[in-house]
Amino acid sequence: MRGLYLNIFLIICFSIVSTVSTARNTVVKQITADVITVTPDRKQLQSLGWPNDIINSIAVNTGEGIVLVDTQNSPANAKLIKSAVMGHFNDSTFIYIINTHGHSCHSGGNCEFDQANIVAQSRSINEIKNYDDIFLGQTIDFFRKNILINNNVLDTITVAGALNDSINESIERFRFYEDDLLNNYKVRYPNYVFDDTLTLYAGNKTISLMYMGKGHGNADIMVYIEEDKVLCTGNLFHLGGSDVEEMPSFYVYRENEINHWISTMSTFLEKNNDVKYVLSTHGKKPFKLENIVFINEYCKLVRSEVKAAKASKQAVESLQSSEKFDNFFKNNRNIIGFSAKIQEMHKRNLNIIWRYIE
Repeated sequence: MRGLYLNIFLIICFSIVSTVSTARNTVVKQITADVITVTPDRKQLQSLGWPNDIINSIAVNTGEGIVLVDTQNSPANAKLIKSAVMGHFNDSTFIYIINTHGHSCHSGGNCEFDQANIVAQSRSINEIKNYDDIFLGQTIDFFRKNILINNNVLDTITVAGALNDSINESIERFRFYEDDLLNNYKVRYPNYVFDDTLTLYAGNKTISLMYMGKGHGNADIMVYIEEDKVLCTGNLFHLGGSDVEEMPSFYVYRENEINHWISTMSTFLEKNNDVKYVLSTHGKKPFKLENIVFINEYCKLVRSEVKAAKASKQAVESLQSSEKFDNFFKNNRNIIGFSAKIQEMHKRNLNIIWRYIE
C-alpha cells in the first residue's frame, strides 16, 4: 500500500485557479467547478486580533443547494462569505453548514445561516459554548484595549496625514467588530451531530465526515467531497507560518488522541488514493495527498518511538536526536523541509505525545 501512495505522489497534479471575488473584501479561489474557497481579505481578518490571518471557508455547489465548511469568526465576516458564495454559484440556498470543530473562527458565523442544518462532531457543542462563555468577552476586551491604544497614539500625532488616516481607519474597524459581536453574534449550536463518521448525501455530492480525535481541539474532523476528490482538513495541519503547516496540530495541555488520528487517517487512505486537493481552513498554501500520508507516517513513527523509549526507560530527550527521525525527515525532503522551526515543532510534538503514550 505504501508503494501505491509513493506512485500516487509522482502522478498527482495540483492546480488551482485564483480569482478575486466581485463581493467586497473577499477572495475566491476556484478549486473545481463545484468547490471554492472564500476568504475575507487580510485587512478584515487582522483587525479581529486572531493570530491566524487566513480563514478559508469552503463552499460546495451540490446542484440542490450549497454546503459550506466553516463560518468564519464573526457574523460580519460570515455575511461577506455568504454574499460571495451566493454570487459565485448564483444560489442562495444553504442546505448544510459543517463546522470542522467548535472554535470561534470556524463557528462564529453560524447564526448567519439560520435556515441550514449545522453539522459537527458531538464534542463541538461544548467548544462553541466555551466561546460564548469566555472567548467572546476576551475578544471584546481585546478590541477595546486596541481602541484605547490607537487613540493614545493619535494624541501624539500633530500633523494630519496618511498615518493619522490609517490609525483612524483601524479604530473604526475595531469599533465595527466590537459592535458586530455585541449586537449581532448569537450562539447557534449544531443541530446534527455525530460521534465518529457520517456521510451526507446532498444533491449530486457525497460528503464524508470523519472524527480525527482530540489534538488541536476536542472535535476536529476531516471532510471529504468524493466526486470532486477534495479533502478539507480543518486544523489537522499546524497553525502558523507556512514553513510549519505540514506538521500535525497537537497542542500543549490538551488531550491528544494520536491513536485515533492514525486510525482515521489510515482508514481514509486505504479507501481513497486519488485525492486531488487538500484544503486547510488556516492554510496559506494548498496541500496534496502526500501531506496526509506524511502526517500519518510521522504520527506512527512518533507513537512507536515514544513507546519504545518508555519501555526501555529512556528520557524523552533521547528521541530528539534519534537517527530514525533524522532519516525520516531526510527521506521526505520533497514534502517537508527540516528548518529550525520544523525541528522545534518536532521536539514539541514529542514532548506532548510523551504524556499520552503508556
